[in-house]
Amino acid sequence: MKTSSNNLINNQIYKRRTQNHFYKIYPKDVLLDSFEKIEIRLNLVKSVSQYFFDYEWTELNLILKSKLFKGKHQPLDKRQLNLLAIYLNDIHSKDVFHGDIHVRNIFIDNDKPILVDWEPCFLQQINSKRIIKSHSRGIANKDRKIKKISPLTDKKGFLKLISEKAFNQLADTPEMENHTCLELLDKCHQSSPSS
Repeated sequence: MKTSSNNLINNQIYKRRTQNHFYKIYPKDVLLDSFEKIEIRLNLVKSVSQYFFDYEWTELNLILKSKLFKGKHQPLDKRQLNLLAIYLNDIHSKDVFHGDIHVRNIFIDNDKPILVDWEPCFLQQINSKRIIKSHSRGIANKDRKIKKISPLTDKKGFLKLISEKAFNQLADTPEMENHTCLELLDKCHQSSPSS
């Protein structure tokens, strides 16, 4: 996909769709990590992505290209939560994390949850401010303090997917920190007889 510099305004991230692909275009000046660190992250994302994902550097922009999913975002059932927990545990074991786990970043494809919208980096320059790119309520307190996203933020977002009760009871606790996503899911379903 070609983008011309006169189509893009500084500090604005653009999204475009074609029939089969979704593009997210980042002006280089909003990316605060070194391009080398971003390249490493993007290659890690490619290695764990559940769908077609690629990227391209141009003179002025970073362009992410992924499969266009059609469908709806919906709450996950117990089996889908279990599949997502297994996937999150796997990527965390490879020192990869998503950083923005919520229902709008999950598509259900053949009854399987697909995690989408991977950011190339988490600290970006938006309107002259250094911004952590994640839902503010979903950022783990420890991550917020150090302005760096880790698997803790994924776990916090995952708790919100399980239930509001799980989120309120376990978010930002030592229990959340010391358990995997699958262990958190098991713990929440054991304590909830209606599950």
